[in-house]
Amino acid sequence: MTSNLPKHVTIDAFVLAGGQSSRMGEDKGLIPLNGKAMVSYIIQTLQKARLSVKLIANHAAYRNFSLPVYGDVVINKGPMGGLLTALENTSADLVLLVGCDMPLISVEAIAYLISSIDREHLIVSMINNKPNPLFSLYPSSLKTVVREHVMADQLKMTDFILNNKTTLCKTFPGHMSGCFQNINDKAALLALETNWEKAKLDILKF
Repeated sequence: MTSNLPKHVTIDAFVLAGGQSSRMGEDKGLIPLNGKAMVSYIIQTLQKARLSVKLIANHAAYRNFSLPVYGDVVINKGPMGGLLTALENTSADLVLLVGCDMPLISVEAIAYLISSIDREHLIVSMINNKPNPLFSLYPSSLKTVVREHVMADQLKMTDFILNNKTTLCKTFPGHMSGCFQNINDKAALLALETNWEKAKLDILKF
């Protein structure tokens, strides 16, 4: 799929694994989903899309995935701090930042997001008319301004995205919305496990 990228534009995909979830009571990315760590489904999809995959995590267990793992360069700064960590650890033109709690993300969704990229624009996915900062493309040129926001504790990613002059919004069609289901608590996890095959089929049929 990366063969469809504009010439000489490079992407690193960073999965933001973060840390312990207050609602889950443990690290979300490592929670078993049908016998596999939830983050493993996202890693597999990114690799199918032929993207370079790296992890942002502080738990030693993430090293078992045999991928580069980076701890937060500035601790306790949430997703904005994770974005800074990604930008500090890439030589690519763009960073695809992905949350660890979207196991239904598809190669088709990735292809749709990157179909109109360039080196200058922040491409934010719009799902049901809302920006999704944790499935968006950030140019490496934003590193300095992201660092300034982190150090000033200006950590609201949606505000950063919508106030950035280089932002382009990529609206996803309604049939893709299922790809972005967040598994934020045990009830959502159980529901997805119960309906796993149907959920996967609903994603793949489009």
